[in-house]
Amino acid sequence: MKLARNVPLALAAALGAPSGAHADPTATIVLEVSTFRNQKGVLGCQLYDTSAGFPDKWPSQPNLQRHVPVSGTTTSCTFDQMPAGTYAAAVIHDENSNGKLDTNFLGIPTEGYGISNNHTHALRRPTWDESKFVVAGGTTVTLRVALRY
Repeated sequence: MKLARNVPLALAAALGAPSGAHADPTATIVLEVSTFRNQKGVLGCQLYDTSAGFPDKWPSQPNLQRHVPVSGTTTSCTFDQMPAGTYAAAVIHDENSNGKLDTNFLGIPTEGYGISNNHTHALRRPTWDESKFVVAGGTTVTLRVALRY
């Protein structure tokens, strides 16, 4: 009787795992948004992998942005193949589909907005530190974001 020279490969084969299989280094991030006041327009979703520009400026990388038609009381944006790391998210209910968060003459939003970890404040913008979350490779992370109007 011969012994297998490479015990880990033999064990993997015995368990049905393909030879040379590795864990997926990327993740899926799902932003599940609810509390829409109406079904008009689109949901704009932004992921930030740095504090730069958070939460006001749209990320410069196209893979960190999504626009999805509002469909029902809950609408989701999905980001596939994201590298493991630290992120923060901002979402807007762009009711008139003009590509921006509309505000009044005082700069107060007139459309819905939300932030990861649901840290929204009446008198200041949310910070990166209170909004960030960590994503590991090979996982799916679903964040539930409530809109504030």
